Amino acid sequence: LGFRAPRLVLGMDASLFRRVEFPADVQPGPLAPLAAVAAERLQAAKQKVTVFEATTAGLIQAALQAVPGASSYTTCGAVTYSARQASALLGADLSAPRPADGEAYRQSKSAWTQMLARRMRKAIGATWCVCESGACGPTFNYPDVSSGFTSIFVSGPIERGITVESPHNKREENMWAFTKLALDLLAECVAEASALPAIGGVEVAVSADTLASPSAPSSAQFGRELARALEDWRARGKQGVWLKVPDSHAHFVGPAIALGFQFHHALPGYVQLTRWMPEGLPSPLPNYGFTQIGVGGVVVNTKGEVLMVKERVSPLPMFQGQWKLPGGLADPGEDFAATVAREVREETGVVGTLEGLVSLRHSHGFRFGQGDIYVLVRLRADADIIKIDPHELSDAQWMSRENIQAALVPSADYKGSMEGLVSPNNWKMICNALDGSLIEGTTMPNSRGGPPSMLYTAREMGEAT
Repeated sequence: LGFRAPRLVLGMDASLFRRVEFPADVQPGPLAPLAAVAAERLQAAKQKVTVFEATTAGLIQAALQAVPGASSYTTCGAVTYSARQASALLGADLSAPRPADGEAYRQSKSAWTQMLARRMRKAIGATWCVCESGACGPTFNYPDVSSGFTSIFVSGPIERGITVESPHNKREENMWAFTKLALDLLAECVAEASALPAIGGVEVAVSADTLASPSAPSSAQFGRELARALEDWRARGKQGVWLKVPDSHAHFVGPAIALGFQFHHALPGYVQLTRWMPEGLPSPLPNYGFTQIGVGGVVVNTKGEVLMVKERVSPLPMFQGQWKLPGGLADPGEDFAATVAREVREETGVVGTLEGLVSLRHSHGFRFGQGDIYVLVRLRADADIIKIDPHELSDAQWMSRENIQAALVPSADYKGSMEGLVSPNNWKMICNALDGSLIEGTTMPNSRGGPPSMLYTAREMGEAT
């Protein structure tokens, strides 16, 4: 989230504006009919509008409030008729160089209405903001302007702007015609936004530079801006919001939680929060990674012996001292073969070459509620020399199949010490690796543009292993 600077810089996206014809049939009269369609659509969509107008002098707001039920869709607004008085009202520096001529004067009104509509919609928290500014006559500030004109911009879930020139300088008639055009544009925008599918999400991060700014926001200010942003995203049909807060801004987490955000995950440097906005619908936002990947290696030397290790400290006391296969947890971005090759090399000094995957085991209920996928890989040792890491292992040996079988626990329900023994699960995995078919890995392009993906497939029936 960014925070607005006190001074506003005028600029314009001209592609959002179109030129329209002056409605010659509009005459002063009852106000409610002018706003009837816009009011009906706002009520149906349960949305609110704020109005900042100049040459129409409050007629747009008055027409909206003339329709019964206006309190459900209208909110505050203002007539910003002069730059100096608007600055006092809006609390922003709106000064700008005087346009050189009438054409530049007209263009400046489009820049003004677009900027102000966007700013005030967020500031007030309305779904829509209508902003109008121009000149109605009978006199004008530039000699090359002789008839009324205005620029109208609507900011909301969608944005549209129009410009119009009157054929005359009749002040009140222009005011009423411009009012009708503004309300028709609002009705058009509400209808178009209602037809948009309610899909998509928002990813937003608090800038790490925010606190370094002289105008660094307080937690309360952050909460207010976030609340306005949520209303904006909801109005735009967004459903899921991902908010990333750096640890330097941890005090912003409280206001986010108060607005319905939930913790997703935390890593060094930041916390990630999410907010699912549709009420009554279960959130489909994906959980953070909830499965760890462990890789074990059946490393075989030229004699057909298997590398077995004893951990210095077993994760569970009941397995202390057992002979097991070397391996460990995969690091982020690491392939199965790379993980087991690294773990075997770090623990025993043995370097191996991948021959294939043997099996996968999927378990649940591990630490922090994690699932566990254990991948067994067969490697061919490049050499027999073992150099254990004493911080990780108490022993490592090449063992023949017969010696491994001889160390198998006495029975399936054995409850005694595992010192010097081999578990039934390890024995079964070793037999599968030595006797069974292997799953081959091949690289394929990564659809996300990152490092190549690995595709693991079984060998053809009857193919030699």
